Amino acid sequence: MAWPAGFSVAKVRSDLAEPKPFPTRTQTQPTATMAAPPPPPPALPDDVVVEEILLRLPPDDPGCLFRASLVCKAWRNAVSHPRFRRRYIGLHRHRAPPVLGFLHDWEDGGIPDFFPTTASPFSLAAPDRRFWRPVDCRHGRALFLSDRRQETQELLLWEPITGARRGIPVPAAFRCQWPAAAVFCTADWCDHRDCAGGPFGVVFLFAGEQDRHVVTSACLYSSETGTWGKLNSRQDEFTMEFQNHSSVLVGRSLLYFLSDGGTILEYNLDSGVLAVLDRPPDDYGRGRQRFNLMLAEDGGLGVAEAIDFQLILWKREASDGTDARWVLSRIVDMDSFFDPVTLAPVLGFAEGANAIFVKIIYSLFMVELQSEQAKIVCSSPGFCNLIPVVGFYTPHSRLQVPGGEHHSPAPWLKQLGRGGQQGVWEEKSLEWAQVLFDEGCMAINEKDLAYTADCFRHVLEIRVRHYGGLAPECANTFYHYGGALLCKAREAANRSGNVSKRAPNEEGTNLRGKGQTDGNMTGDGDDSDLDLAWKMLNTARVIVAKSPEKTMEKVNILNALAEISMTRDNLSYLSYHVLGW
Repeated sequence: MAWPAGFSVAKVRSDLAEPKPFPTRTQTQPTATMAAPPPPPPALPDDVVVEEILLRLPPDDPGCLFRASLVCKAWRNAVSHPRFRRRYIGLHRHRAPPVLGFLHDWEDGGIPDFFPTTASPFSLAAPDRRFWRPVDCRHGRALFLSDRRQETQELLLWEPITGARRGIPVPAAFRCQWPAAAVFCTADWCDHRDCAGGPFGVVFLFAGEQDRHVVTSACLYSSETGTWGKLNSRQDEFTMEFQNHSSVLVGRSLLYFLSDGGTILEYNLDSGVLAVLDRPPDDYGRGRQRFNLMLAEDGGLGVAEAIDFQLILWKREASDGTDARWVLSRIVDMDSFFDPVTLAPVLGFAEGANAIFVKIIYSLFMVELQSEQAKIVCSSPGFCNLIPVVGFYTPHSRLQVPGGEHHSPAPWLKQLGRGGQQGVWEEKSLEWAQVLFDEGCMAINEKDLAYTADCFRHVLEIRVRHYGGLAPECANTFYHYGGALLCKAREAANRSGNVSKRAPNEEGTNLRGKGQTDGNMTGDGDDSDLDLAWKMLNTARVIVAKSPEKTMEKVNILNALAEISMTRDNLSYLSYHVLGW
């Protein structure tokens, strides 16, 4: 692994092992003999030196920490320990958390569900946007709404750092197509830099017709009670939809939403009052989709709008005891970074990082408002609801990847498979997949079967997305993942002394299996390792069956399938469904 420029292992070891002595007065009395020098301090353990070095890796390049976790098991345990995360965040407490990437609702299947904005390859296993529409992200949690075409809609809470997920039912009164929702931490003592896993709240906002009146309603969900509170409503002239904008939290009690038509709504978390605010003046001209909500420099409500080649920043402030009014904060000239161009709408604001995303011609740029520095993120296929993910990344104790909780009726392989254009991010992902594949093979020698399975599962997700579900390039990964799961199940059976005799599931259901609820935050799938091993190995068998020259591969796969069938006392299943006897 290549360390960032400026790091010196020898210097860190010297600084830790040899503290600088305090200055003393010069001795005026000569001594007859020189005292023997004190013995050198004991050398620091290598793991302490390594941890001190890893703590100094830059937070805005989380790929460094991830690659460090792949070096060996000792490094992986070090960077995934909760103590390391506390120290890492504490060491960088004087800086704003970085923008790791963003969620979006672009229809282009070639773009990953989570798009990184970091310098080196980095990814987070976000829920599949074909089934889950991202609506908000704040305080280490992202919120999704299930596809409106499903019979019963629900919300999904996802923690980007840990990969944990939790389902939340929508309010019973919900009856519209494009609602808004916001998630936030409710712990009084939290500084929101590392509050994942704690209590949280969700505000759900929607509009519709009721008794021939247009009614806009909002209600509050508490994770501590697991229930929705009272529904607060107001009558409006027109119905509102919330497809293209996310929310902004001001302080600890005021949430603001922006409708697609440009209406600003305020929800008071303490009183439950829902109010409509006026918009900034039209001094500079404005299209209804050219501006977005943000936090002003003083922490209050702000608005950023793109006009020609300028960013116009507004803030809302009270004056002389009157109602709050909009005041021009400042203007950022974008022609200082690029040739004069016409800016497209502001697509998103990163709370905590004070950065906005704006589309310029065919590219998406991130602008840091404090330094007024801009950088290109990617080629933008069009308008979308862009939701930044902000926080300090440290590798979790287990790789959290899609596969356990898709909450959709589609088969597992269909959910992973995705066509589309191949970009730079895919090339980096394939390189990363090979690194993880090698790491999984090494973990087998260390008898770390759980980590081996996690590595191969992540490799499979990347390769299936790139090549397709039944591509020949994926056969070896299916086989290795299935074999790792089989070894893991065999090891568990040896410890417990028994194995389930349930037949493997023939259907392509999600990895949680049927009837599984989503009431925990573990992020682990509940499906049997043997069931999943059967699915992976059987898929590998289907792929290699098309290649007559792969005789040994077929033998190895059939041997593994036969072992699963014999373990389940269900050899007839193998004979009929696989061998065709």
